[in-house]
Amino acid sequence: MSEDYETQFPEGFRVLAVDDNVVCLKVLVTTLEQCKYKVTATTKACETLKMLKENPRNFDIVITDVKMPEMDGFALLEIIGHEMDIP
Repeated sequence: MSEDYETQFPEGFRVLAVDDNVVCLKVLVTTLEQCKYKVTATTKACETLKMLKENPRNFDIVITDVKMPEMDGFALLEIIGHEMDIP
């Protein structure tokens, strides 16, 4: 891996993963953990917002599914973008 990549995505990178499909979420979590990232996973957008509001500095990045029942991923990321400084 290049040095630039390792600087941007270091071991221990804190990821919040969101997907209503538990199988897809498990695959994503497993893949991210193989990259030595610290992963927190949830199946609900409202739970994601609660976690971020309570501890906004606990995560470096949020990865979300687009199509979810209670709130789509774009709406979730828009709220995160307006209220928190997390990519």
